[in-house]
Amino acid sequence: MLYVEIAVVAVLILVNGLLSMSELAIVSSRPARLKAMIDRNIKGAGRALALGSNPGKFLSSVQIGIT
Repeated sequence: MLYVEIAVVAVLILVNGLLSMSELAIVSSRPARLKAMIDRNIKGAGRALALGSNPGKFLSSVQIGIT
C-alpha cells in the first residue's frame, strides 16, 4: 500500500511540474518570435500565440490543475 501512495505522490508532483512549465512557457513567450515560428511552419506556434494573446482561460485552467 505504501508503494501505491508513493507512486501517486510522484505522479502528482510530475503533473504539477508539467503544468507549471507550461504556464511559464506561455507567459514568457514573445509574440514576435512566435510569429516568426509560424512563418517557418513550426508545429504548435500558432496555438502558443493564441494562448499568449488571451491567457485568461489557459491560466485559470493551469492554476486549478496546480492547486
